[in-house]
Amino acid sequence: MSKESIFNELITEMAKDGEVSSSAYEILLEKGKDLGFDKNTVDLLIKLELAESSERSFDDEKGNDVTEQIEDGEHIFKSAITRGGSVLTPDVIIVNDNAVTYKKRNKYLINVDSISILISKISSVELDSSLWGTDIIIKSVGAGEIIGKKFTKSDAKEIKRLIQERQNK
Repeated sequence: MSKESIFNELITEMAKDGEVSSSAYEILLEKGKDLGFDKNTVDLLIKLELAESSERSFDDEKGNDVTEQIEDGEHIFKSAITRGGSVLTPDVIIVNDNAVTYKKRNKYLINVDSISILISKISSVELDSSLWGTDIIIKSVGAGEIIGKKFTKSDAKEIKRLIQERQNK
């Protein structure tokens, strides 16, 4: 993953409603300098990423969400590397109409460990927010629990909303 793509993901995480606050801008400038970018390059990358994210949000409003939704009723969420999530072994949570599946590549990068819990067996969904990301704890009746680490707060809230929505059906 290139430093530009990592920086673009950081911009996306720090942008609120298509804008970057002055404090977020200062942080982006500092991180950009750490990556070897000058002020003009940082400004250009921010403008380009905000333009792309506004196009993506426009596409999302039209119902063409390709990043999280593979098919009707199935959503995929990955832990954020900008929040300290692993690049090689990200946590992945898949929410569909019947179950929630947690997948993580093991530390040897050979296999993928996964846990699936039926929506009807989920007893609670907890969000543990910190400065470095949000952990998601999905507890179930008799089927263990799922602990997903280092998700963005917006993704964690969306996962919780999707689970609660499917439980109420």
